[in-house]
Amino acid sequence: MSKRSSLWGAVALLLGCGLFPSAWSATALRLNPPDNQQLNFSALSAIVYEETGVRLEPNPSFADGEDPIDSLLDGSADLAIVENTRAFQPGLRSILPLYQSVVHLAVRKDLSIGDYVGSERSLQLQIYNNSHTARMVLDLLFERASELPDRYEFWRPGDPGSPDLLFYVGPINPHNTAWFPEGFTLVPLSRFDAAGAEFYIDGISFLVPQLRSTRIPALTYSLPGNEEGIDALAVDMLLVAKKSTDQSAIYELTRVLMEQKPRFAAVEPTLFRWMGADFNARDLTFPLHRGARQYFDRDEPGFLERYADSLNFLVYLVVLMFTGAVAFGRWRARRRKDRIDGFYVRVRNLRRAAGFDDPKRLLSELEKIEDEAFTGLINERLAADDSFRIFTELAEGLRGELKIHIADDRATEPDQ
Repeated sequence: MSKRSSLWGAVALLLGCGLFPSAWSATALRLNPPDNQQLNFSALSAIVYEETGVRLEPNPSFADGEDPIDSLLDGSADLAIVENTRAFQPGLRSILPLYQSVVHLAVRKDLSIGDYVGSERSLQLQIYNNSHTARMVLDLLFERASELPDRYEFWRPGDPGSPDLLFYVGPINPHNTAWFPEGFTLVPLSRFDAAGAEFYIDGISFLVPQLRSTRIPALTYSLPGNEEGIDALAVDMLLVAKKSTDQSAIYELTRVLMEQKPRFAAVEPTLFRWMGADFNARDLTFPLHRGARQYFDRDEPGFLERYADSLNFLVYLVVLMFTGAVAFGRWRARRRKDRIDGFYVRVRNLRRAAGFDDPKRLLSELEKIEDEAFTGLINERLAADDSFRIFTELAEGLRGELKIHIADDRATEPDQ
C-alpha cells in the first residue's frame, strides 16, 4: 500500500468516527482528506471499527492542489478539513476545530537576498499544498519586510531549479518532515521583518484575528534552524460539512470525536491533543452546524430551567392578579346586592304604609325608587340579575296594590 493510499484511508476512517451509527442506513460519506498528514492507519481504523463498524470513503475526484471548498460547493464531497482563515461561503458549516497548524518558513541555506535586490531575478517561492493561510502570511510579509525584493514567482514541483523560500502550514510533528527539502533551514517570520518578532507575537491578531502566535520549541525537529526556538503563527484546522448534511450524523460525529479524544490523542498526540470543546464559536469563519451545536449544548439548562425564577414570579403574579380580580368581582357583586337590598327595604316600608298613608304619595315614592334603580342599572352600577328581577316584581306588586287603594278611595268620595 502506498503512503498516499494509507494517508487517505486513515484520514477517511478517522473522520468517520461515529458518523454512521448502527441505526443509520448510510454506509459511506465522501470527504477531502488533508494531503500533509501521515496518520497511523491500523490504530485509527481499529478505533473507528470498534466505535462505528463502518468506513468513510475519500472523495475520488479530489487531487493535489484542488480547493476543498470547491469540492463541498459542487457536491463532490460532504466533509473537508480547511483552514480557519478561509472566507465564509453560504451552505457550509463548521463541526469543530480538529487541530492546529503552524506556519513553517524554510529558506535555502545559500540564499543571498542581496543578489535579488536591483536585479531582474525573482525569488522563487513554494507554498506547500497551496495553503490559503500561507498566502495571507506571504502577502503580509512582503508588505512589511524591508529586506525582501519586490519581485517573486511561485515555484511548483516540476519547475526548473529549486525554490528559495518554502511555506509549509501543518501541525508541529517531528515525525512528519517529508515536506522539508535538503539544503534548507527553518527561520522565524521576523527574519525578514525589521519590526522583529514582537509584531508576530502581539500584533498579528489585530490584522488577522484567525491567526495567533505560537512557538516551535527548540530541538522539536531534527532540522537545521531548530537548534533554537522559533516564533511562528498558528491557525485552527476546521472540520467543515455541508449545511444539508444530516443533523443526527453530525451530532454522532461530534460526540465520538469528543468522547474518544484520549484514544485518538494516544495514537496521534501531536494532532488530537488540541481537539476540545473549549473553543469560541464566534472565532470560526463558518458557523456551527446545527448537529454539532446540539451536542455542545446538550448539558445547557433548558428554557424552563434557565428562566425558572422568572417563570415562578410570573405565575405568582398571574395568580395574585387573578385572586385580586375575583375578590374585586365579589366585592362589586356584594355592593350591588347591598344597593338592591336597600331598594327592597324602601319598597317594603312603602308596602307597610299602603293601608294607612296616602296611596298617591306612596305610588310617587315607588316611581322615584324605580327611577333610581333603573338609573343605577344604566350606569352599570347594578346588574340585571335575579335580585334585580325580584325587585322589579316586588315593585310591580306594590304598584298594583296602590292602584287598588286609589280606585277604592275614588269610589268612596261624596260626589261619587
